[in-house]
Amino acid sequence: MKKLAALVLSAALLAGSAAAIAPEEAFPKINDYPGYADVETGSWYAAPAQVCYEVGLMTGTNTGFTPFGELTVGEVAAIAARMNQAITGDPIPMADPKPGETLPWYFSYVTYLEALGIDVPDPTKQATRQEFVSILAAVVPQEMLSPINTVTTLPDTQDEAVLRFYNAGILTGVDNWGTFAADNSLTRAETAAMVARVARTGLRQTFTPADYTPFAAAGLKPDHVLFTGGTTAGAYLPYVQGLIDGLEADCAAQGLEFNWFNTVDGVTFLDYVKNTALTHFGVTAKEGTEAYKNFNVQVYYSRVIDLRS
Repeated sequence: MKKLAALVLSAALLAGSAAAIAPEEAFPKINDYPGYADVETGSWYAAPAQVCYEVGLMTGTNTGFTPFGELTVGEVAAIAARMNQAITGDPIPMADPKPGETLPWYFSYVTYLEALGIDVPDPTKQATRQEFVSILAAVVPQEMLSPINTVTTLPDTQDEAVLRFYNAGILTGVDNWGTFAADNSLTRAETAAMVARVARTGLRQTFTPADYTPFAAAGLKPDHVLFTGGTTAGAYLPYVQGLIDGLEADCAAQGLEFNWFNTVDGVTFLDYVKNTALTHFGVTAKEGTEAYKNFNVQVYYSRVIDLRS
C-alpha cells in the first residue's frame, strides 16, 4: 500500500506540473532512425521501434533492437526517467562515479525516479506488465492520456492506472477479452508498441473487450483446456452461449418461455446444446478434462442470467 500511495502521489504531482502538454510536443523527433537488422520492415513492431528511437525513449542493444528480448525493471526505469525529463524539463543528473567505483548503467535513472517518490523494484529482474504500467503511470500525466475507449472492467484487474492506459488506447490486453496478465513479462517489441502510443496519439488503439460474462459464469478462464485435444474455454463457451442465444430467440419468436426440456428436432434443449457443441469441436464427453466434467450448462446459464440482470 505504501508503494501504491507513493506512485499515486507522484503521478498527481507530476500531472500538476505538466498541465496540458501534448504528447507530440513533449516527445519531438530528436534522432534520425538508422534502422535495425532485426526489425523486419512491415512487422507490427517496426513503426513503434522507429518512433521510440526517434524520440529518444528506447534505443537498441549491442546486437540490434532485440525485439523479443525480455525487458528488465532497469530498462523500464530508463524509459520512465526519460519520459519525465521530456515532460517536465527536469533533467536526469547522470552519476559521476568516484575513482575506482563502478555503478550499474541504470543507477542514474533509478535514483532520479526514487527522488520523485517512485519505488523501483530490483532493476536487474525481468519487469512485469504491472510494474511497467505502475512506473509509467507515475510519470505520464492524465492530460496525456485522453480516453478514446470506455473500458470499465477487465477480467483480471481493476487497477486504476491499468484502466487509464486501456482507455487511452495504450493497452489492449493479451486476448480479445482484454486480459491484462499483470505478472507476465514484457518483450522489447511489446514495450516499444506501448511507449510509442504514449508519444504518438495517432498510434493509439480503439478497443472494446469481448463479453467476459460466459467465463465469469462458468468460473473458467479463456485458456482453460476443456478437452484433451486442446479445445479451450475461450472457444467452447462463446459457441455454447451462441447456441443458447439462438434457442432463446426461437422461443421468443414463438411466444414460448425458454426451458431446458423444450425440444428441438425431438431433442431436449439441454441435449441439443451439449451434443451440438461436442460435434462442432469434434470431441466426445469422454475426452473432457476435469474442467469440462465440472461444467454444468444449466448452472452456467442461470449465472449468466444473474450477471446480466
